[in-house]
Amino acid sequence: DNLIQIGHNVRVGMHTAMAGCVGVAGSATIGARCTIGGGAIVLGHLTVADQVHISAATVVTRSLRKPGSYTGMFPIDDNASWEKNAASLKQLHSLRERLRALELRNPTPDTP
Repeated sequence: DNLIQIGHNVRVGMHTAMAGCVGVAGSATIGARCTIGGGAIVLGHLTVADQVHISAATVVTRSLRKPGSYTGMFPIDDNASWEKNAASLKQLHSLRERLRALELRNPTPDTP
């Protein structure tokens, strides 16, 4: 595709495909047989393993050392709401566990 920016000292493995507007910052290493969706960004000095598939508009902020599909984006929102949601996202799993424990202690007819 076109409009792809590859930084200095980047290594890209064989049979890797990138869609338009992808940016890969300097000294990153992208493995073989990867796909990187349009508008995705890989920050510098990171490693992406072989057979990694990165969704469009994802910003890769850490090395991806295991094959698989990765997505890291939020839907558009006003900035204040986006910042609140982004700050809460990392707590989502523990909040879910706490809620489930409360539901088990105090069951209601609609508790799953």
